[in-house]
Amino acid sequence: MAEQPKFDDLGDVVPHRNFTIPFNYVWDQTIARWVPMTSGGSYAGGITAQASDFVHKFGSNNSISNQVALNAQETIWDGSNEYVFPNDAGEPLQVVSSSGTDTQEIVIQGLDENFIKKEFIGSLTGTTPVDIGIWSRVFRAYNNDSTNFAGIIDVKNATTSFAKILVGNNQTLMCIYTIPADKIGYLTKYSLSAQKPSSASINFTAQIRTREFGKVFRVREIVSFGTDHDTQRTLDFPTTLQPKTDILFNIVDSDGNNGAVNADFDIALHDLT
Repeated sequence: MAEQPKFDDLGDVVPHRNFTIPFNYVWDQTIARWVPMTSGGSYAGGITAQASDFVHKFGSNNSISNQVALNAQETIWDGSNEYVFPNDAGEPLQVVSSSGTDTQEIVIQGLDENFIKKEFIGSLTGTTPVDIGIWSRVFRAYNNDSTNFAGIIDVKNATTSFAKILVGNNQTLMCIYTIPADKIGYLTKYSLSAQKPSSASINFTAQIRTREFGKVFRVREIVSFGTDHDTQRTLDFPTTLQPKTDILFNIVDSDGNNGAVNADFDIALHDLT
């Protein structure tokens, strides 16, 4: 006889729950368990209710050219180019400022060589790079001090920046994330907006792309928005993101110059069991 799937209510099995509560269970094949739907039948509500952690990411690209295209994409992050990830096996990185006066404490967050969450807390030494160890991914950094950064902060190897803090932000603005090896993620919500100093309107096309470990990037959503109309979506059936999956937001088309785009997204994380 096949093993019966386990349930996540306090009674351990569904018949013991209170049947006066108006919700049902939905079988989630990925995590191999029944997930309770919230009142009103929202599968996304059940995913959120069972999450062990949550991720809110937000990013910005300050200047999108009308030359952007499928073969010349720009990721929504501080670098204003198509984002390149660190080596999957992990590589030694450094953090450095463009200003010699920056000696503040900085926090850097990402994944180690095993794709497990990692954090560095330490002080900058101006334009002298600080070694921060081995990383396979970097997806956030912020000023943890009482003084603003004077320069541009880069988390990088010898040639490539993987996280950047622009002057005045004191925080990375990067619509990029990677699911840790011990988690499964569910993309539950996202939004995109744009603005331009002049009155001329600009329209954009964005692609939400994901890449499972060792595979290629796939387009999961295509979104049109512009300076006259933004986009906000809540996914009733969230997009499943397997362990070690990369996700990013790329602009692939624009009909105007120098527009700025912003995006944010939410991911519910579940522990692997």
